[in-house]
This record gives sequence, C-alpha cells and structure tokens, in this order.
Amino acid sequence: MNAPKHGEEVERQELSHLLPRPGTPGLSPARSQRLEEYLMQEVTQTGAQAQASPAAKRGMPRWSLIAAPAAALAVAAAVAVSVTGSGAGMSPDDSVAMASVITVQPASAHGATAFLSQVADAASKQKAPVVGAHQFIYVKSKVGFTHQVKQRTIGGPAKLDAVHQREVWLAADPSKNGLIHEGGQNITIHNSGPGVVNPDEASQPSRPGTVPQIASLSTDPDTLLKQIYTATRGEAPGKDAAAFNWVGETVWESIVPGDVASSIWRAAAKIPGVVLVKDATDAAGRHGEAIAHVSNGERTEYIFDRNTHLFLGERSYLIKDTPMGKAGMLTGTSAVLSRAVVNKMGDLPAGARA
Repeated sequence: MNAPKHGEEVERQELSHLLPRPGTPGLSPARSQRLEEYLMQEVTQTGAQAQASPAAKRGMPRWSLIAAPAAALAVAAAVAVSVTGSGAGMSPDDSVAMASVITVQPASAHGATAFLSQVADAASKQKAPVVGAHQFIYVKSKVGFTHQVKQRTIGGPAKLDAVHQREVWLAADPSKNGLIHEGGQNITIHNSGPGVVNPDEASQPSRPGTVPQIASLSTDPDTLLKQIYTATRGEAPGKDAAAFNWVGETVWESIVPGDVASSIWRAAAKIPGVVLVKDATDAAGRHGEAIAHVSNGERTEYIFDRNTHLFLGERSYLIKDTPMGKAGMLTGTSAVLSRAVVNKMGDLPAGARA
C-alpha cells in the first residue's frame, strides 16, 4: 500500500481536528448545515498544504455524527468512526414517533440566575462515581433529531425522526476506543490519544472530554467562564451561543464531579442571552424547567427536574419561521435515562436490561 502524499496527510489531519467530540445526541438543521459545509470545504480544498487558522479548526457542531448528512458522514467515518450492524446481545431499539411541532414557550431573563443557582447547589450535593483509568462511562438516553428532507440540501426543509434509544461507552483512557449503539448500529469511536498540539493554540485549553480534563476544570465560575470563551474562540454561531453549547457538550455524556458541575452551571448563568423557560419537555416526556439560549432563530434548552433541579435532557426548536421549517419545529430532543461506570466496552450496569 502506497504511503499517502504529504498533502493528503495534512488534509486527513485537518479533518480529524474538525470532528466534534463524540457523545451528544441529535442534529439540528443549523448544525447539520455547518457540519456539511465545513467537511465538504476540507475535502474540496485545493491548497491541501495550506494550514487552517485556529478559528477554522473550531466552531464545529457538537451533535452526534450518527445524525450527520450522508455526504458529511461518509467523510467523517473515514477518519473517526466505524459503523457496523447490531451488536451481539443488543436488541433492536424501540422508536417512538412524537409531535414534530410544539408551542413556543415564553422565556425571560428574569429568574434565570436564581434558578441556575439552585441547579448549581443541587449539582454540588451529587456524589459522582469514581471512574478508574481502565473503565468506561456508560450513558443511556433517548434521542431524536432532524434530517434534511432532500439529501445534499443545505438549509432546506427538515424532518424530525422518531425518538429512539442511544447507549454510549466512553473510555476514561483517551487512547482507547469507545462505542455508540444507536439505531441498530454499533459505531466505534476511534481515539488516538491526546492528539497533536497546535503551537498556535498552545495557550488555549482543549475542549474537555476525558475524565481528568473534566475533573481539572476550574471550580471558580468566573475563571471557568474565561476558559470556556477561550476554548470556543472563533466557533459558530457566535461567542455566547458557542459558550452555551460548550456547557451542554461537557455535561451531556460525561460524569462530572459535583464541584465542577456546580461551577459549570454558575458560569452558564453569566453567559449573555441565557433565559428561563418555565415549562419544557424532554425526549422521555418528563416536564421540567429549562435554561435556554437563542441563535439564528433556534432555541436550545437544558431541562431540569422541577423538584430536584437535576439535569434531565435537552431540547432545541425553531422560534420563528425559517426555510428549514415553521416556528415550533423541533430540531433535536434528548433525555438522559441512566449513567454508570462499567469495566468493559459494551458492558451494562448491574440490573440493567439488555
């Protein structure tokens, strides 16, 4: 087999940097559009040897690759994931259709900071399980996402797929592979260690994903917020929206120590544009209150139990008519069902059903 040419190798490395951290469900039309645009731009770029700027390497959508457009996924799979059929012992997922259009709920900045203070207090009291160096974080959830009605169409009409089960095994050791089981498919997350450090970005903290990285985040909300803005510098769709997305990306399919989780939610309260939504429903049908942020006509909500103030899931939808759909159209929904630590990839927590 011939060794890749220098330009091809540079292109491959650039694509690997562009891929989002695995482990977050769904894909809104806006994020689908950005994913396809970024990936196809890299594939068709004529100056393969030209180094992309730090800003170009960031700004990728945080939604799961499984929901990516076919063209983009074909590129991404070549460098990041392998997709196979249903795994042994894994039953087909139950999918449930849900209303694709909801009532746009009122939202207000009033009360958002006080509510997030309650969320932070609740998070600080949670005792996170210890994750050993050779163990895996297991997260089971329900997810639903939209896809473009016409393939290879960017920004056109989108449709919400049925809500279905998703299971993720993320290795505590970043050099080990992980696994996503979703939609009857096994998707291997190919890890390659800590990765190559870009000298131009040496002062910028990497996006947290591993257990040590998350545990090392600052427990001072002001300091953490500065780190978040630094880590997301140059990302679409904008400074504050990218910071808000970082919060969901970090807490979604992870096990976060209580003091760090508390700091994350207090930092989120300081992001301009964060509002409180008094009634929100996750993918499992659980009602709660949410904090939200709007970007490009799409509202992203992080939903919490009204009594315990613990994180339930996420919901995104259009709040105004766009070429993608009418106001109220769901673009993504999720619900965390369980989190645990297991010893092997593919293992289920004690008492869990296959």
